Amino acid sequence: MRIIDRLYQYMELKNITAYSVEHSCNIANGYLKKQWKGKGTLGTEILEKIVHQYVDLSLLWLITGEGNMLVYERPSSNLELQDEEKSYLSADTVIRSLNDKIKLLEQAVADKEKIIALLERQINRKGK
Repeated sequence: MRIIDRLYQYMELKNITAYSVEHSCNIANGYLKKQWKGKGTLGTEILEKIVHQYVDLSLLWLITGEGNMLVYERPSSNLELQDEEKSYLSADTVIRSLNDKIKLLEQAVADKEKIIALLERQINRKGK
């Protein structure tokens, strides 16, 4: 399965259209459909934009298909809070949220380190 196929699998799970991904990630209209039809590949800049915007999407899974698709699920109740309710969030909630973001960033770093290692092995094979 290709990266773009896994991205479409994620989009289907989250009920997200290609247009909304393109719009939210500042990607040209029609780019994802073109890649899906097999006329190109997703570049690293595009992958970075997508993973930055969709923080629950595992970069490792997206690239390799290994591991879980989702690395983090936001509680739906936090998404529906009104502005005045947000100001009353407890310190524990803020700390929990920050810890979750730290875990996401650590996972992203680990994913990128794995990608770098894979690329280094590939380069070393070509150099031999």
